[in-house]
Amino acid sequence: MMLSFCLAMFLSTGQNKSHAEVSNTKTSADFKDLKDVDAKTKALVDKWLSKGVMHGVSEDRFGLNETISRAEFAKILAIVVRLKVDTLLKTSRFKDVSVNDSVYGYALPYIEALRKAEVTDGVEFYSFDPGSMVTNEQLAIFMLRSMGYDREARETSGITDETVSNYAKGHVALASKLFPSLITDGPYMGTTPIQRQIILLVLEDLTVTTYCGCSPKETTQTLKL
Repeated sequence: MMLSFCLAMFLSTGQNKSHAEVSNTKTSADFKDLKDVDAKTKALVDKWLSKGVMHGVSEDRFGLNETISRAEFAKILAIVVRLKVDTLLKTSRFKDVSVNDSVYGYALPYIEALRKAEVTDGVEFYSFDPGSMVTNEQLAIFMLRSMGYDREARETSGITDETVSNYAKGHVALASKLFPSLITDGPYMGTTPIQRQIILLVLEDLTVTTYCGCSPKETTQTLKL
């Protein structure tokens, strides 16, 4: 695995935004639904807004408790782990991912970047299902693959938790050890959609880990995700 120079570069540069872009960046104070949240959460929101990683669900609502689509998370993950993204790309292997999609078309280059890095192979060979919500177990798998831990996860004894799908048990077991944001005292609730609030914590985990996902390719067969 490669050391995390790419993540360190991301954190220090803030994606090299122009002065105009920085000036127009929203803060937690711009969202009405964040008025009464705690200072720590506001600080995390401000951090990832300033880097252009996360955005609100509308002009005045951040949507901490709302779910997040696979398309939106694909963009967030590809940016954070510094995958090479061809923003001019117009086609995808996935037949349900189209640049002409008025809702999810923006995510095509990021989805393809994740596919080429073998972070995802879709729910089927020709299907990514961009509009579906990211679940807890999908999140664990995305995180591990993006950091190059897919092989270790396949070799990890699966978690004993009936709420987690069989294909994800090893990944959830390892992710729960590596990422504090995924630790839970009760059932993992693997098939339950995550809320956007957890993404704030997940991003912290991804950017303090020892290894980066610049080259997360594995020689073993890729799980559908």
